[in-house]
Amino acid sequence: MYSTRGIEAVATITELRSKTSELVEHAKRIERGILIQKNNEPYAVLISYDLYDKLLSESETLQSAAGAKRNKK
Repeated sequence: MYSTRGIEAVATITELRSKTSELVEHAKRIERGILIQKNNEPYAVLISYDLYDKLLSESETLQSAAGAKRNKK
């Protein structure tokens, strides 16, 4: 079994093909991602741009902090 931590909804590749617009709109409204499955396995995660931007900023902040810590040594 795989982790669905941080995932609010699950859709299949087939659903993504047939309901792309609806899934994108849903991803924009929710605060967590939509797990996309292929052959009953996790394949991708669909998230809003706002959530993507937030996660990217947090990642860059953590990387900067880690780099500063390494440079202090």
